[in-house]
Amino acid sequence: MRAGTTPRHLSFLETGRSRPGSELVTRLCRALELPSTWRSQFVLAAGLPGERAASGAQAMGPVQRLLEQMLRAHEPFPAWVSSRGFRFHSSNAAAERLFPGLCQTTPEQIIDSWFGAGPFRERIENWHDVVWAGLSSLRRDARGGEPELLALLERAERLAAELPVASLEAAVDVPALCTRFRIGRSVVSTLSTVMRFDTALGGTVSDLRVELMFPADAASERWFVRAARRVARGG
Repeated sequence: MRAGTTPRHLSFLETGRSRPGSELVTRLCRALELPSTWRSQFVLAAGLPGERAASGAQAMGPVQRLLEQMLRAHEPFPAWVSSRGFRFHSSNAAAERLFPGLCQTTPEQIIDSWFGAGPFRERIENWHDVVWAGLSSLRRDARGGEPELLALLERAERLAAELPVASLEAAVDVPALCTRFRIGRSVVSTLSTVMRFDTALGGTVSDLRVELMFPADAASERWFVRAARRVARGG
């Protein structure tokens, strides 16, 4: 159903009685949530010509400019560019103020600080919901069976085993994650959503995600605006 085909047709593909077209292969990749590193092999296994990859600089140049524009345009609210397995590549100034040095932190360090005791836990009012949502995301990333992601998942699940059972809010997939920060005497409520690129754009690009954090109420919006103004004034 997710791939938009029938059990009979899928059975014919599996036994070799039918050959899929490129559109169906794309839908199957999406339905199976295949990592980009597997998609080219999937296409070749279907008897279709492999993707013609442009050079790294040529393929990523326009995308990089788009990402930079998105990060700047989202100010004074935080935004990050990341990829599977808690790899953060770039951020805007608002994100850096909220989590300094995140893009220089390894995935292992992020998991340890996210699930363990420390500043992150103390700063997030609904910490349990946030970490369980992060674990759910990591489980989806690791479905392809890549050893690096499986090792990260094992590390996270080992730490999560000591946590209380997830609440209903965190246990289900939701389009936006609501994180509440305790900053000084303020509680800053946010909504986060993630933008992904279409798989047709190629492996490297389709693995990228843009996380956009928005204020969830007027008071939180004023907090982000004031924080940006203080920095602009050098305060």
